Amino acid sequence: MRKKLFGLIYMSSYKIQLNIVNLKDLSILEKVDSPSFVQAKSNERVFEQDMGKICSAIDGFKEKLKEYKVKNFKFFGNRQLIDDVSASYIADQIQVRTGWKINWLNGEQVVYNKVLGGISCFSEVQQERMEKFPIYILSLGSAMMNLSLFKNNKFVATWNLPLGPREIREIAKVTNETPNNPIDVMSDYIGAKIDHLARQIKASPNSALVIQHADALSNYFLHRDDSVTRISESDLNEFFSKTLEMPYENLVQDYQLEPAVAEHTVPNIVAIREFVKLLAPKEIYVTDISVITGLLIQEASKGKALKKQYGDIVMTFAQNMSQRYLVDQDHANAVKKFALHIFDRLRKIHLLPENDRHLLAIAATVDDVGSFINQISRYEQSARILEANKIIGLSDRENQIVTEITRYQSDEDGPEIGDHHYRNLSPEVQLTVAKLTAILRLATALDASHKQKIRRIIVSLKKEDQLIIHAVTNSDITLERWYFNKRASLFEEVFGIKVSLKQEGMKRK
Repeated sequence: MRKKLFGLIYMSSYKIQLNIVNLKDLSILEKVDSPSFVQAKSNERVFEQDMGKICSAIDGFKEKLKEYKVKNFKFFGNRQLIDDVSASYIADQIQVRTGWKINWLNGEQVVYNKVLGGISCFSEVQQERMEKFPIYILSLGSAMMNLSLFKNNKFVATWNLPLGPREIREIAKVTNETPNNPIDVMSDYIGAKIDHLARQIKASPNSALVIQHADALSNYFLHRDDSVTRISESDLNEFFSKTLEMPYENLVQDYQLEPAVAEHTVPNIVAIREFVKLLAPKEIYVTDISVITGLLIQEASKGKALKKQYGDIVMTFAQNMSQRYLVDQDHANAVKKFALHIFDRLRKIHLLPENDRHLLAIAATVDDVGSFINQISRYEQSARILEANKIIGLSDRENQIVTEITRYQSDEDGPEIGDHHYRNLSPEVQLTVAKLTAILRLATALDASHKQKIRRIIVSLKKEDQLIIHAVTNSDITLERWYFNKRASLFEEVFGIKVSLKQEGMKRK
């Protein structure tokens, strides 16, 4: 069993925590928390004033890992509330003082791991029923609230709402300045924030709502060793009535909350009530499964310790974005198929890791979203959309690569050293972007007419300096050939290989 033990250290804006876990079944053998962090009044101060607590806790974690003879461990941190400069400074301080390197998680990665954690509780939430009816997961967080939708036990969509500590402070200011009932003011404020969801979501009489990462609810309703429990709407309303009138000191004591968490409990409860009104679920569940469970699921999946498959949430998110911006789905699928085939056949040439294949597939899915705004500058518009709508589950670097691939799909602009924007990318991102952009440009040309004339391609590498792509089709591909030749220059420049397109007729039956 010892070989399956894993140490996961997770640092939120509230505390740093160690979990000793058996990856075979994700059972937690021991959990150790640091003292609560001081809650900074500005994002620039998050973590910095608690560096002593962080380093002291890490020293204790080292002893606990040694006690369990755990050598396999990872250290993650939630960086949603801090900027790049602060994250770099804090990471450097931790490494200098403890020798540990932190892996920062951006907002999209945090949401992704919450979704993974939420999926893991399906088996405990009437599995057969959840395969037939929609389920929503409402997750509270330090920087935002997130609502995810699943149907047929598969991920469908997710929405992020700016309802974190900064917004909570704004609500507090408003309620302090009015003689009216502060709860009514909070309801109006939060209702306005989720108003756009009301236009997108139709309440289903058979849906279920799972409330995740709401500490007060979890501590009140969950029994020892439970990770999820069902509650009635009357139970929830009774909890609302009791909690909304409760003094701050009682919140801390009665619900065993961290002081910083207690400060946000009432606004969070008001938000939950607004979501319950919006979704009108038939069943309501409370769970304490969250980011840490998602991280453990990923780690267990890497080692093949878990047999259960959780689906490709990242690609589903990209496809949803593509559909929302009215991208030609048949064209996008054809381009993705051709791009991945070229990538696979040229592994010995491009020398890119498997994860870059995934990024190429995502880029092929979303590269034309900008056409929704402007056909003339569509790829620049695509890049802007992706900068504003990060792909769930991807790191900052991965999101940047996908964005830059789409930006440089334009025939007029290419990833050239002289280009100001390209020159300011990091060298490792530059090379990856250039290679994947060159591949995707060829793939896009193979369906220039958007009519899927080419059924399949055969990629042949002659000698070491000539690549031939055979297009298997009996259709007229004059347009595809012209577009291919126009776009081949970047590929030849990046890889130093001459590339040509030849037509190969299909055998008639």
